[in-house]
Amino acid sequence: MKKPILHALCIWALVYPIVTLLLLGMRALELQIAISLKALIMTVILVPLMYFYLVPKVHQFLARH
Repeated sequence: MKKPILHALCIWALVYPIVTLLLLGMRALELQIAISLKALIMTVILVPLMYFYLVPKVHQFLARH
């Protein structure tokens, strides 16, 4: 039970700052677009990043500890 909670916390610890940075980046660019389009842009960036790079790194980290 402890490992799934640790896994979820690690994933969250990666997702939260990325989402925050993406929102700040969109704000800095002064994008006046619908929230659904912002969500689409964010997920197009976030999902592949998480799936192909960050989640495997979390698995490697947890396998060592």
